[in-house]
Amino acid sequence: MALPEVIVIFGPTASGKTGASIEAARLLGGEVINADSRQIYSKIPILSAAPTAEEKGDVPHHLFEIIDPAERVSAGRWAEMALVKIEEIIARGKRPIVVGGTGLYLRTLMEGISEIPAVPEEVEELFRGRPVDELYEELQALDPNLAAKLHATDTQRITRGLVVHSHTGTPLSEWQAIPAKVPPYSFRRLAISPEREELYERIGKRWDLMVDAGMIAEVEALKDDGYTLAMPGLQGLGAEEIYDYLDGHVSWDEASRSAVQGTRHYAKRQVTWLRNTYGAEEIFASSGELVAWVKEAYSG
Repeated sequence: MALPEVIVIFGPTASGKTGASIEAARLLGGEVINADSRQIYSKIPILSAAPTAEEKGDVPHHLFEIIDPAERVSAGRWAEMALVKIEEIIARGKRPIVVGGTGLYLRTLMEGISEIPAVPEEVEELFRGRPVDELYEELQALDPNLAAKLHATDTQRITRGLVVHSHTGTPLSEWQAIPAKVPPYSFRRLAISPEREELYERIGKRWDLMVDAGMIAEVEALKDDGYTLAMPGLQGLGAEEIYDYLDGHVSWDEASRSAVQGTRHYAKRQVTWLRNTYGAEEIFASSGELVAWVKEAYSG
């Protein structure tokens, strides 16, 4: 018996995957599940470029704007939530369409969730703010196999190895060696990857639209409410530059240039992941091409 199919749409930021997922859902009687690590957070719909109510229309959307920016969402936690939504959508006789640009989320969903226990926030706090060279030296002693795979300045992954070892008493490399449970679905991997010049132009135009939509005021409200750049929901693109502008450290032109350039670098890394890791069955130059392909491929 064939496994139930889940359509997955990946693409770099500003590639048009949001619109493509909504149109594909309308064609197929589908429901959209978010796989973007920023769009899962509430209070930053403009900063995260989350789909608006008008864009969503009558298409059900899941896992958008549901977590406070102060709360961390691991790839494993997201995948668990996504699997629940996939099961519910299939039970309704609808087609799940997962869309996003966070490669780690998608890889965890499609390859299976590891058995690594969740680590309490207070354990993570024990390592936060320490010098990375000190953390790396400690990791080399506790989990040399993991340390050998990491760059000595990769603060996030080094810290992850230390907090898991501290909480469980078992090296992260040993947890990672345990085979993950692969979900009982067939994932159809589609992707959108515009030409670089077009993508970079789209990123710049989208930034301007986000500013016009009230992004500065949105971020300023968070800042006034005590949200800091150390909080997970504000660690992505744009927030730091706007905070620097609000604090008077840079001009708005400087903040904008830095944010757009950083977003373009991020998009370049996403394209690299698409080509080297994602394993797309079909790659399209635009959202329109993807939608046309879906219409033809599923017309029977």
